Amino acid sequence: MQKELLHQTVGIFDTSEKWNAYIELANQKENIKNYYFQKLKHPLLNYFYKNPVDGWVCESWGNTLYDVRWYLKDFGKSSLSLAIGWMFEFHMHIEDITAFDTMKINDLLRGEYSLLLSAFDRIDRSFENNTKAMEYRNYSFGSPYDSNFDNAHLDRLAWFAGNHTDEFVSQIIKKVEQFRQNSELTKMLYEVNQKSLNDIS
Repeated sequence: MQKELLHQTVGIFDTSEKWNAYIELANQKENIKNYYFQKLKHPLLNYFYKNPVDGWVCESWGNTLYDVRWYLKDFGKSSLSLAIGWMFEFHMHIEDITAFDTMKINDLLRGEYSLLLSAFDRIDRSFENNTKAMEYRNYSFGSPYDSNFDNAHLDRLAWFAGNHTDEFVSQIIKKVEQFRQNSELTKMLYEVNQKSLNDIS
């Protein structure tokens, strides 16, 4: 099957102009992918700016053009918080392990505050370095790669970001709102941050 597909594909490039056009397009793949992913950011931020929840902050985060995080205002951006980062993984992480006791957070999340982890649709990694829980690109679009857009399929996820933007954004919103709109979970997140705050005075 692959050999037949290869022969059909090669047959398309019957002139050097077609081949050169293909090369130029292929060289733009990363730019196109980034453009698709960036399309998500405006509607995502727009939703959270228009629908604030008392005590929560939403802002751009990280070194990329599309990462976003949500944290409790009283504890700041370095605290235990939620984020879409590292190419659209959804996670709960702690940014500053000098201001907050990361081992204490682990103990609390494994114990009386484990309900915070159960609010994830699933957890693919947990308690690794600063990441306390991470859901690995669990998105669905009626694609064979649904629920597991691994690194090999980021190009496919980018297409959905660019062409099913509203659907993608609504899935991210749902993940975040399971925490933000739940007063019990918000209270738990507050308490975990409060109990793990280091005295660095």
